[in-house]
Amino acid sequence: MLNYIKEKRQLAADEIEYEKSLYFDIYTLVLVLILGCNVVLNVFFLNQPVYGGIFFGMVLFMLCTLLWPDRIRFNRYLLMLLFWFLGLVIFYCDTISGNGAMNYLSYISLTIAVAFFFDYDKDKYIIFMLVFTYIIFFLINIITDYSIFSSLHQNLSPVKLWYIRVYKALEISFCTFVGMYIIHRKEKMIIKYYIEKEKLNDFIKKTDKISLSNELYELAMSKNSLFITYFKSEFPEFFEKILEVNPNLISSELEICALLKLNLTTKEISIATNTTIRAVENKKHRIRKKINLPTETDLNLYIINNF
Repeated sequence: MLNYIKEKRQLAADEIEYEKSLYFDIYTLVLVLILGCNVVLNVFFLNQPVYGGIFFGMVLFMLCTLLWPDRIRFNRYLLMLLFWFLGLVIFYCDTISGNGAMNYLSYISLTIAVAFFFDYDKDKYIIFMLVFTYIIFFLINIITDYSIFSSLHQNLSPVKLWYIRVYKALEISFCTFVGMYIIHRKEKMIIKYYIEKEKLNDFIKKTDKISLSNELYELAMSKNSLFITYFKSEFPEFFEKILEVNPNLISSELEICALLKLNLTTKEISIATNTTIRAVENKKHRIRKKINLPTETDLNLYIINNF
């Protein structure tokens, strides 16, 4: 499974997609760890093997989601159902354990995860709905004084209640630190892109290595068949140099490299090549692999500076 996850990361279209998928994997594994700890807690400390078995089944399910295609894993409605179900599980555990067990603290962990599994700009209504649902679950037990499912109350001993409280404190602390790590990682990525953008702008202003003539740009954007001919006249050694790095680059990939040399965006390249943005991203990924370029290095900047 780990090899499969690694392969999926290598197939990410670009660094942003890689980061998105990485955050998704991190919090999936966090949920797996939390559910796994519930297995241990119920089996070895609370003497509740049935609940331990249920949590173990949830662990297996969450691990399986790591193997799903991204189009399914990132489906907002499936995610919404999953987080609603997890909230329902917390509500049930909180209800049958009683106020003293403090199971309601798990809503905090779940809310932190929601912030990273969903895109606020696109999914704000789903986020609000889930958080509102968790608040309703919490208030139901407060208002009813945990009288729902009264026949299922476990009447836990003070020692077992202490076990649950300690676990909940550790769970909240762990999820908070993971959230802080991901926020820090996002900030580093934003700073990195800002610095690289400034370097690229400064490079273009100070060097005459690139001659971004309007004519060459217009030929590219108009899909003119003479573009490659004019490009070769302006950059006569470009294709020879890049083929020295990897002679297996095909013509369509070389064309993408030429457009990257002009510092065109992915959207502009899709227009110039009459293909989709996704197709351009896939070709850029294949180029990156063929020239053995690390994911942390900007492809545009690399081609501009080295060929």
